[in-house]
Amino acid sequence: MTKAAIKAVPELNDPGPVLPDNIGFQIRIVQMRIFREFYRMFEHSGVSPGMHTVLSIIRDNPGIRQRALAEILMVREPNMTRMVQSLHASEMISRQVDRTDRRAFHLYLTVKGEAMMASVAERIDSLEAMLLSPLRPEEQVALRDYLDRILEHIEH
Repeated sequence: MTKAAIKAVPELNDPGPVLPDNIGFQIRIVQMRIFREFYRMFEHSGVSPGMHTVLSIIRDNPGIRQRALAEILMVREPNMTRMVQSLHASEMISRQVDRTDRRAFHLYLTVKGEAMMASVAERIDSLEAMLLSPLRPEEQVALRDYLDRILEHIEH
C-alpha cells in the first residue's frame, strides 16, 4: 500500500495489518475514496455515481442500446434494466423500441435529464479538478493514457 494510503488511515500508522501492494488494490482504494468525495459533494441531491455514469454515457451516445450500456459498464442486464426503469420513471431518459428487434430499447436523455446533467456539470468538473490536483497537467494526460492502455489490453 502506498504511504499516502497508509497515512490516510491512522490505525495503519502503528504496526498492524499488511495490505496488498498491487495495482488492483490501489485502484480499488482510489475508486472508493473518489466515491466518498462524490457522495460528499452530491449529498442530498439524489445523484449517485452510477446514475451520473449511466446518464453521461447516454448523453454522449444518444440512442445507445440498453444491452450495450450494460456491457460497457459490465453490469448484469437485470441490474441495468432496474436502473433504466428508474431513470425512465423519473423522466430522466426516454426509451424507444428498436425497429428491427422489438425487445431492444434505444436510450436518450430527456429535457429533464439534460437539465439535470447541466446542473451538476460544474460540481463534476470541480470534483475532478480536486481529485487530479496533485498531478501536473501533463501527468493528468499521462494518467488517462495509462488507464486507457490498461483497459485496451484487458478489454477482451
